Amino acid sequence: MSSVAAILLRGAIWNIGAFLFGQGLRFATNVILARLLSPGLFGVMMIVTTFKMGIELISDIGPGQNIVSSTNADNPKFYNTVFTFQAIRGGLLWLALSAATPFIAAVYKMPDLLWIIPISGAGSFIAGFTSPARDFLRKWMRFRALGILEIAVSGVSSLALIVLALISPTVWSLVIGGVLATVFSTTASYFLRAKLRLRLQIHREFAPEILHFGKWIFLSSLAYFLSSYCDRLFFARAVPIGVFGVYGIARSISDLIGILALRLGGNVLFPYVASASTTSREALRLRLASVRWRFIGVSALGVAVLATGSDLMIQVLYDRRYHEATWLLPILVVGSWFTVLAVANESALLGLGKPSYGALSNVVKLLFLFVGLPLSFAFDGLLGATIVVALADVPKILTLQIGQRRERISFARQDAIATLAMIALVIGWEGLRWSLGFGTSFDSLPPLLPAR
Repeated sequence: MSSVAAILLRGAIWNIGAFLFGQGLRFATNVILARLLSPGLFGVMMIVTTFKMGIELISDIGPGQNIVSSTNADNPKFYNTVFTFQAIRGGLLWLALSAATPFIAAVYKMPDLLWIIPISGAGSFIAGFTSPARDFLRKWMRFRALGILEIAVSGVSSLALIVLALISPTVWSLVIGGVLATVFSTTASYFLRAKLRLRLQIHREFAPEILHFGKWIFLSSLAYFLSSYCDRLFFARAVPIGVFGVYGIARSISDLIGILALRLGGNVLFPYVASASTTSREALRLRLASVRWRFIGVSALGVAVLATGSDLMIQVLYDRRYHEATWLLPILVVGSWFTVLAVANESALLGLGKPSYGALSNVVKLLFLFVGLPLSFAFDGLLGATIVVALADVPKILTLQIGQRRERISFARQDAIATLAMIALVIGWEGLRWSLGFGTSFDSLPPLLPAR
């Protein structure tokens, strides 16, 4: 095996291992919480999380990406400037979220949000003091320590949520549990690399470099949030809060594949491409092609298996209050395939120091959803809108393809073949399941064109 393949494979193993452990534990925790809490509470927390993530993303200037991509990262003046910007941002995030709380509570007619949002938002302030040690480990591709940290945070977070839900089966168990998980994660980050001499300092010689790279991360993050969370903002007002909570469960499960792709893209592919950015584009493309085949091939198999068995999983693990997710989930899982391709392509361009393509592609995705969601919902309700959400990354992929061709690092043929293979796998698994008498995962779909 080549050194490139060995590095990327080692990174993939640690990232996938930590991810599977963490998400498996998180999924089991969600099943337990679903027994203890009502669907409406998950709907409330989905609103809180959406706005919290939104304010975090629209203020993102890429502190981690700056450290991974910059040749000045090891200079204490550079990483202390990054750390200080990050800490200031965390404080401003908390203030901004608290200031927006009365408006959010009024829009959704939920007075409890006046307390829930500021307390949950305290996590953003705490996270602002996270050590940049994690970003240095990404830069050096030291995946073992990152994996161990991820596993530890997942374990503590799940334990805290379950214990709090047993003590108080209210929305506060979810709020306080989330804050405690952030406290643990931030504290643990200081044990990853003791040699960093962190100070709250801003050095003028490095601030322009950080902000110049960060402006594209900011624009990309803003568009990413709006394009990735606008369905939640839309459905929160368009459907009853209980239905919204069920949609949130389906969305969180389907997002697992996309989250794994983001981890591999951000922790493995992006640092590797950044470290090899001086290599000729053709040589770099050839190095990545064979390894990339393996990643997206495994992803195609995972999407097919999850899509064809997700409805049975909902029926077995969740009570009848959540069974509407049996038809939501297969659609969203199939859509996650396009997220995998989009992440792989965007990470490669970011590693080349071209974040502008990612920003543009997220804007295109946002426009697609901005037009498609209300039209599809008016035409065919929740089913039509869910199909639009599942297809939202297709225009993003097409936009990224323009950037890849310009930068001579395109994998269009590979993506097309893999997509056909994924479709064939889904059809094959569905046929096998039907022949065994279990029907198909799409049997519970409501009529595509309901009678008016």
